[in-house]
Amino acid sequence: GTALVPRNPGNVSAFGLLTVDVRNDYVRTAVRKHAELDPSETEKILADLQAQAAATLTHEGFASEVHQFAHTADLRYFGQAFEVRVPVIGTDYEATARSFHDAHRALYGYDFRGDPAQEVEWVNLRVTGIGPIQRPELQAQPEGDGDIVRARTGERDACFDESPVVTTIYARERLQPGDVVPGPAIVEEYGSTVPVHPGFAARVDPYLNLVVTPA
Repeated sequence: GTALVPRNPGNVSAFGLLTVDVRNDYVRTAVRKHAELDPSETEKILADLQAQAAATLTHEGFASEVHQFAHTADLRYFGQAFEVRVPVIGTDYEATARSFHDAHRALYGYDFRGDPAQEVEWVNLRVTGIGPIQRPELQAQPEGDGDIVRARTGERDACFDESPVVTTIYARERLQPGDVVPGPAIVEEYGSTVPVHPGFAARVDPYLNLVVTPA
């Protein structure tokens, strides 16, 4: 197998939180049987929810031209206690109901499409306002000279199985793309330690990830 270890792996989750799009959800309960749905009322509710979502995105610093919105609805068969969320397909509410049948079958293995005794019921209308975050682009780094001695900081005994073996220690910040670290080795960086077991090797890719594979 292959393992990929990014730089500063302990920070990857935090990095993800900082680069994910901002999302604000607004919901209004509007229980209606599909046959009794008032399109103008439905459109007004969705428009009101979108206006709230837009105001929040503007307050959060997103210019109106970058605002994105997703309209969804929670539908169920009349009498059921659980709903299925599906996209609202523009103002084509018949198509939205058909997509509910499809989604219900995908989730539960059956649907009641075409059965007049099983009426579709709309429960909640939802609008999600999305503020897109500009994500940093990763830059490939040029390949180094391949001499990993520059990154070596010493050696010590380490146990990978039962018996300790002499293990070379490397500073990750000194490794360059193209470097190959053979095991047994330990690659140290602030906040993380990567063991390279005997019989494995860690290669540094152009984005400074460690790619650990059997040697």
